[in-house]
This record gives sequence, structure tokens and C-alpha cells, in this order.
Amino acid sequence: MHVLVLRFSSIGDVALTVPVLLQCKVQYPEVQLTMVAPKMYRPLFSSQGIHFIEADLKGKHKGAKGLVRLFREIKEQVKPDVVVDLHYVLRTQVLKAQFKFSGTPVFSINKGRKDKKALTRKTDKQLVQLPHTTQRYAQVFEEAGYPLNYNPKQPLLPKYNNAESEAFAKNNAEKQLVGIAPFAAFQGKTWPKDKMKKLLPQLILMGIKPVLFGGPADQKPLEELKDEHTQVEILAGKYNFATEIAIMTHLKAMICMDSSNLHLATLAGIPVVSIWGATHSFAGFGPLGHNSHLQVEVSTENLNCRPCSVFGNKPCFREDYACLHGIEEADVLSKLEAAIREIN
Repeated sequence: MHVLVLRFSSIGDVALTVPVLLQCKVQYPEVQLTMVAPKMYRPLFSSQGIHFIEADLKGKHKGAKGLVRLFREIKEQVKPDVVVDLHYVLRTQVLKAQFKFSGTPVFSINKGRKDKKALTRKTDKQLVQLPHTTQRYAQVFEEAGYPLNYNPKQPLLPKYNNAESEAFAKNNAEKQLVGIAPFAAFQGKTWPKDKMKKLLPQLILMGIKPVLFGGPADQKPLEELKDEHTQVEILAGKYNFATEIAIMTHLKAMICMDSSNLHLATLAGIPVVSIWGATHSFAGFGPLGHNSHLQVEVSTENLNCRPCSVFGNKPCFREDYACLHGIEEADVLSKLEAAIREIN
């Protein structure tokens, strides 16, 4: 049997497919899995023995004609018995229609949009824990005929490693490395830069070497954040994606926003101190494993407008982002100290 999996973005959501696919591999070793996603995500899957097909959605697979081309290329490479859509957007709908027309069964994720809207509306919020996104992924596999014994608190974790990451670890063998991913896609998920800048010297005083993560476009703001602290190392632009996720496995812990690095760090199996603002883990994007006690946030009792957004992309109606400005450096340090104590 051959299962074709579709998930095109965002990087955090794509990363969250990994433990679910690994669970499927363990329970159903006779099943071949093929992941269809943009090229940059290949290292998440290929190193785990999951076949990968690139979706060039900004190039040759752009638009309706491009998706027809992608369908034909997939059919040339593999002959799936079932298609699992973990994204459910227009692009995957177009692809699924072609597979369905050719006689291949298709199954799609239920994103729970109605419940998420109730969670984030301005008044009469329904503050309940919604299923984790990985549980929604697992549900699609069950509907496709592959029920999984999946638990987001005890997920199967991938093993990422390469020569560059090993060299990095060897060069820093005597140091206590803590990763910091200070940015997120939206303001509603990003802790103020001045607070992060105050946090760095406090970490250095604790004997920690901060390692800053970000994309190539983040190099300049990361340099500004680093300032004169020679103990701080910036990885952005220095290593490729595969090496960055492998380096995470050598960290003591990660400090990050509700962002892709949150999910990548949990896949690395390290403690994750996550900072939450306009969003909330109730929406189903909280950290995997036993990291929920390391979340840093202003409680909904103290700030009843939280959460106001699933993704942090809505402007703050208060115009002050109290959810983020209300978090102090001491709050983050306290959680980090707890994380380090647990692993020492």
C-alpha cells in the first residue's frame, strides 16, 4: 500500500506532520509513505526514510496548469492507493480532484475552524483545549484506514544529524548552549526586541552561550540583538536548514515564540521555553512532549482578550500588545532554569 501525503505550508505545520508519519511507519511497516511539499522541507523527511516529492508552487507547479503538471509528475513517480490531505487549501483541493477522478480515494483534515473562531472571538470566548494539530493529522490517517496509537505528549521523534552539526557540537563541547529564536511571522507572536536584548546578558551571566536562530533575512536584526556580546553566536545564514535542525539536538534548551522553531525544537527532543502573546496553545499548536509547563504567558484571567488570534496576524484591538509587554525577562529565566534543572 502507498499513502501520498499533502502539506505545503507553513514550516511549523509541515514539521508537525513528521511524528505522525513516523507513527504510521512504525505501526504499518508495509505502507510506503510519500510526502509532497516544497523543496526546503525535504530534510525533515528524507533523512527519516520517507519518500519526498518537491512541489514547486512558485515555479513550474504554480497555478492550475502547474498543479496538473504536479499531478502528472506524482503519477509518474508513484502510484498512491490513497491520498491524505493535511492542508485542505485550494491547491490541495485541485490536486485531490484529479486523484479522485482517476479513482484514488482522498481524505482531508478537519481544521476545526468554527471552534477556533469561538476560542478567539472578542466576547464570549470558549476557552477550551482543542485537539492538537497532530491529532487532527492522525484523525485523517484513521479515516483513510490507518488508525494510529498517537499521543502528542509522547510522540515518536526523528533523528537529525550530519557532519556539520557534529563539528559545531564538538567546538562547543564545554559550553552550555541555549538556542533563541526571537522572531515570528507576526507581531502578535513576537516578544518585544528590547526585552529580548535585556535577556541575553542575563543568560551570559548564567554561563550560557546563546545561539540565535532565524532565516537569512533575519541576519541584520539578529546582529542588532547580539550587539557587543561576543559570547552570542548567530546561525542565520551560516548553515543550511538541515544542519540547523541537527544543531538543535545539541542544545540544552530552546527559547522561542509560538513559531516554527517551537515545533522544530520539540522534534529535536530538547526542552522548549515558548513565549505566547496573542495566540494560545488551546488552538492546537502547543509544544509536543512535556513542554506545556514551560510556556510563558500572561494568563487569560489577567488578560481576558487572550487569545485574539489563531496565528497572531490580527492587529491588537487594545493597540498595546499587553499580552507580550506583560511578560518580563524574569518570567522567561524562571522557566529556563526549570528546564535546565529537569535535564541535569
